[in-house]
Amino acid sequence: MPRDRNTDDAQDLFTRGHRAFNAGDHREAVECFSRAIRLRPDVAVAYRFRAYAHLELGDRVSALNDLDQAIRLKPDDPQAFADRAAELYAQKAFDQAVADCDTVLSLDPGRAPMYGLRGRCHADRGDTESALKDYAAALAGDPENAAKYLLWRAQLHLDCEDFAAADADASAALLADPTDPEAHYTRGAARQQAGDPAAAADDFSAALRLAPDHAPALLGRAVCHFVRKDHAAAAADADRVVRLAPGLVKGYELRGMARKALGDLAGAQADFDEAIRLAPGAVMPYNFRAGVHYARGNYAAAVRDHMEALKKDPRHPGTFNQLAWVWSTCPDPDVRNGQQARGCATRACELTDWAEPGFLDTLAAACAECGEFDEAVKWQEKAMGLLNGDAEREADYQVRLDLYRQRKPARVVGSAAQ
Repeated sequence: MPRDRNTDDAQDLFTRGHRAFNAGDHREAVECFSRAIRLRPDVAVAYRFRAYAHLELGDRVSALNDLDQAIRLKPDDPQAFADRAAELYAQKAFDQAVADCDTVLSLDPGRAPMYGLRGRCHADRGDTESALKDYAAALAGDPENAAKYLLWRAQLHLDCEDFAAADADASAALLADPTDPEAHYTRGAARQQAGDPAAAADDFSAALRLAPDHAPALLGRAVCHFVRKDHAAAAADADRVVRLAPGLVKGYELRGMARKALGDLAGAQADFDEAIRLAPGAVMPYNFRAGVHYARGNYAAAVRDHMEALKKDPRHPGTFNQLAWVWSTCPDPDVRNGQQARGCATRACELTDWAEPGFLDTLAAACAECGEFDEAVKWQEKAMGLLNGDAEREADYQVRLDLYRQRKPARVVGSAAQ
């Protein structure tokens, strides 16, 4: 039987392409696979491997086109569907990725990693129940990669605010692979949200020992430092965040808050100015900058920034509260406005179902500014009843309660809202 020259030449080119791919020369690999395909356009595997080379070069459109062609030529190949599912997931085409995962599992039910990928698709499109079922199947069928599936499930629990479950899964992932910075970070985030900043800081530090430029871990640890009132450490971590991720608004916000606490009001204002430049539609940078204006005695500027924040979000309870605080307590009589303060404070309380003690404290101050001292005492006592044993805040609130009982309004210099 005579030899097929095209087939032989295509096989030689395919071998050269595979060799180039393994050597990291992905452009040469694409060229070899393309020449092989011109000779034998009916060989599915050539398209699949050219897709891999395109992906290494960042050409995701060409890669997806090649995977489509590989599937058209060989519709019973589970690997082509698996590769396309992974790429569709990367491109956030979650519904299509799920469909390809389904096809893989119908062709090869024992391919457990596809349950993991399908679980991620379900998680990202908001189907938590299906995601949890798939992660359980992946763990059962592919125990060698348990750390990966446990981490994905921990991240899902974290998104769903089930912090205990997130902690448990991240801890299990770390038992399987203690060198994974993402698992340390995820457990740290769960512990931070659960109200344990000390343990969270330890996890963020562990993540940073493994990945020193892990910006989310730095930011998380900075928050822990701030909560624990180690403002110098918070500023240092936030400074590193800003250098690593100069477009991350939260980095500037946190560094600004830490600088303000350290008395560096000019530095704090510069950070909040930058946060506003980066995110002009966001609420909190305006409120934070207003706090700096208040601390510097520029009460009118504080009002302007809070009003600007309300334009961004007319239902933001914190903004109503802080605006009410300025109008109630600032020393400048030309800025104070008791009636407007009471209206804003009432709105803040309504938006939070009258459950936030700081907002009730502000309402009490607004009532006092209006000369309604009995109402002020009533709301201040209600606020203190919600503090749950916070001795520092109780002492602060008691000072104002004593003023209201003496029929005196509150005046605060150099401090923002509660």
